[in-house]
Amino acid sequence: MWRRSIPGLAAVVGFGVCINALRFAGPLYFIQIFDRVISSRSVETLVILTLAALLALVTGVVLEAIRRRMLSRWSVWIEHHLTSQSVKAGLTAGVPNPPLLTSIEKVSSFVERGLAAWLDVVWAPVFLLCVYLIHPVLGLIALAGMALLTGMSLLKEKITQEPRQAEREAAKQAKEILISAERHKDVVGAFAMADAIAGRWGRNRVDGFLQRERLNARGSSLDAAIRALNRCVYIVLLASGIWLFLNDSASLGGVFAARLIARFAYRMVEKAVRELRSLREAREGYSQIKAELAKPLDVEPSLLPGTPQGSLVLDQVTFRHAGSRADVFRKLSLSLAPGELLLVIGRAATGKTTLSRLLIGLLKPRTGQIRLGDMDITRLPDNVRVGGIGYLPQHVELFEGTVAENIARFQQSSIDDVVSAAKIAGIHEVIIRLGQGYDTLLNDSVGLSGSERKRVALARALFRAPRLIVLDEPFANLDAASKKTLESAVRLMKDAGSSVIVTISGQTNRLAGLVDRSLILGSRSPELTGGSVRPVAFGKTELRSVK
Repeated sequence: MWRRSIPGLAAVVGFGVCINALRFAGPLYFIQIFDRVISSRSVETLVILTLAALLALVTGVVLEAIRRRMLSRWSVWIEHHLTSQSVKAGLTAGVPNPPLLTSIEKVSSFVERGLAAWLDVVWAPVFLLCVYLIHPVLGLIALAGMALLTGMSLLKEKITQEPRQAEREAAKQAKEILISAERHKDVVGAFAMADAIAGRWGRNRVDGFLQRERLNARGSSLDAAIRALNRCVYIVLLASGIWLFLNDSASLGGVFAARLIARFAYRMVEKAVRELRSLREAREGYSQIKAELAKPLDVEPSLLPGTPQGSLVLDQVTFRHAGSRADVFRKLSLSLAPGELLLVIGRAATGKTTLSRLLIGLLKPRTGQIRLGDMDITRLPDNVRVGGIGYLPQHVELFEGTVAENIARFQQSSIDDVVSAAKIAGIHEVIIRLGQGYDTLLNDSVGLSGSERKRVALARALFRAPRLIVLDEPFANLDAASKKTLESAVRLMKDAGSSVIVTISGQTNRLAGLVDRSLILGSRSPELTGGSVRPVAFGKTELRSVK
């Protein structure tokens, strides 16, 4: 990316040279007007000098607009190229908003808003040198004034940093309260929690207002001091210049030119100091991006022959949640051939959902291996995973998008495949009665019941008859008709050669005649040892072959 950016950066630097060189047109204009035009009383010279100064001014404005446009486009290019990779990597790792995105945004924001100021500030010594060349006394006064103004600006940044961060944190917490309330609006309404939540939000906002008041108090005081110091420096510079003029040590045009050049230098430093915080954040973000990109890329795994068509094998699988001392499973082994159904039975908290997530590769075993054919399921290439695995989570979540997009997993597909999956899930008739049919946008205003939303998610899991289908508690919250539809869908998927895993919370006659194997997960029961109770390391797991 740096190599591809070099020509554009060279152009930006070149524009910066031209823009700052054209700024000398104003001081030169003053020198010529006061030292030549007034004494010669030449109107022609005045007209020519004025036109030249105006031309230089307009050219500088145009070049500045072009430079800003180039930096803006470079900022968008950086964000576009880095965020797409970052989001994909984050979603694959289960982190939908990776911290790297924040780093990219900081770098992009600095490029667009702060980089020009720091490219220009290198010209400040050049401008101060020009003031010194007009007269050393004026140069020393300008240098001292710039040092004072810079010190005051840096002091302002330092003492306002803490209240600024506190205000951001308070605003963030208040926003999270409202987002949580919107997400759980049914609970808020049922328990009449509006006053309590509004009070909590208000307390957070009050904290934010107090921090903003601290920030404004400190910032406004220093801003007033900086403005007063700036005016004092200009007055001292002008008075010193007039004194030098009266002593025939400097020309009147040179005095006004020196004052204007010093003003340019002050503004450059002021803008750079104002962007100091964004520069610091951009440097930190760049370091994080560089460190992330320096990591070795994951090698695309080689797909072994016959992998999608092979049996699902759990080989001595042991799993333990992070921070837990007890294993959920220990040395669990089983095999499920294509076209077979495994029924996983267990009460709450016996590991049904954990097993479901292990089987689709969202979790990795502590020891042992889960294979599809001869390949570890966590190493399946994305193109195989997209069409080879179907998953219905216990808690259904549908995305913002159309019904068709949700069923098709936001992949490019024909409407025939979408309709086929919807019919198998028994939701086709419901969808066609919606206002826009399969093009209906799913949101809170769409009147789908919990059972209907679950059948849409089921259609997503069954889309294009995946090789492996895992249904976590699929019968929960379904009416009798929907349960029969689900049984029919499982039968069709079995006949199509899919390996199907279904988890349920207790013994049931559902899926009778379809189950090939059943896995019974035992509950964690206490065991009396030496007069004290301690938890057993893991529950009993029983594997039964139905046929």
